[in-house]
Formats: sequence, C-alpha cells, structure tokens
Amino acid sequence: VLFAGLLGGIVMMLWLVVSNTILPFKSELMHRRLPFEDQLALHGALKESITETGTYSVPYVSREEESRFPDYRSQPIFAVTFEGGTHGAGSPPTPMPLVVVLVTAWLAAWMLASAGDMILSRYYRRVLFVAAIGVIMALADDVLQMSFGPQPKDYLVFLALNNVVTWLLAGLAIGWRIKGRPA
Repeated sequence: VLFAGLLGGIVMMLWLVVSNTILPFKSELMHRRLPFEDQLALHGALKESITETGTYSVPYVSREEESRFPDYRSQPIFAVTFEGGTHGAGSPPTPMPLVVVLVTAWLAAWMLASAGDMILSRYYRRVLFVAAIGVIMALADDVLQMSFGPQPKDYLVFLALNNVVTWLLAGLAIGWRIKGRPA
C-alpha cells in the first residue's frame, strides 16, 4: 500500500505539473489580459483599497448601499485575492501540495487494498475504483463551485476534468501495484 500510494502520488504530481504548467489549457481558460493602461489604473485602485489579506468580491454592497448604486444588479462580478506578497517578496513555496497529493494517493491505495475480491480481481476494476475517487472529488468540489461566486464555468469544467484524469492516471499506477488476492 505504501509503495502503491507513493507511485500513485508521483504519477499525480507529474500530471499536475504537466497539466498546470506545460499544457496551454489552464492559462487560456483562466488568464485574460487587460490593456496595460487599464492594468495600471486597476492596480493603483487595488493598491489603495486592499491592505489586508483575503478575497474581495466586487461589487459587494449592502441593501442600503445598493440604492446609491442603481445599476448594481447589471454589473459584472469579479473577485480579487490578496495574500500580502509582491512579485519581489513572495513567500517561499511550501511542501503542502506534495504532502496532500501523497496522503490522498496513500488513502486511495489503502481503500483499494481494502476493497472486495470483485474489485481486486481485474486491473480495469482497480483502475476505475481509484478513478471514481476523482469523479467524487470533481463533483463535490469543482462542479459544486459552479453554484458559488464569480468563477468562470469553463475553468471549473477544466478543473473537474483534470481531477478525473489525475485520479485515472493514479489508478493506473496504484491498480498495477495492488493486485487481487490469490484464490
């Protein structure tokens, strides 16, 4: 289980690096570019207004303030997340993503090893068992996010599909290592 989880975690990390940095999908779906002059004006306004870490939804006004903002309901909604860093003084990377990936892969390997003989008897069933974890996670996290806040739907669909692919690839590795019980 430990080796299968480690192997699955390595496969997951490799795929996440490829899908988030090398393949163009994420950047095309997530990052839109404003004209430079607009960036300067927006940056100046944000720098003056946002001084504490957090996520700020815009526009976000109370019922009382809404009367002073007559076309509030027809405005585009966006969110700004500020973590307190700058380009020059960003916080150093943490090992947390690696830890989370390894722990979840080990849990998946343990769950698979604990499954019944019907699941363990065939490789494709073992792979689908682990991939089902990705489907559950995609439904519970990425798809559910579609009903909350200003998140682009195409980006959330990308995240959901990426979750499923990640767990399918992990399932190939974990299912290859964890075999069925001898009869």
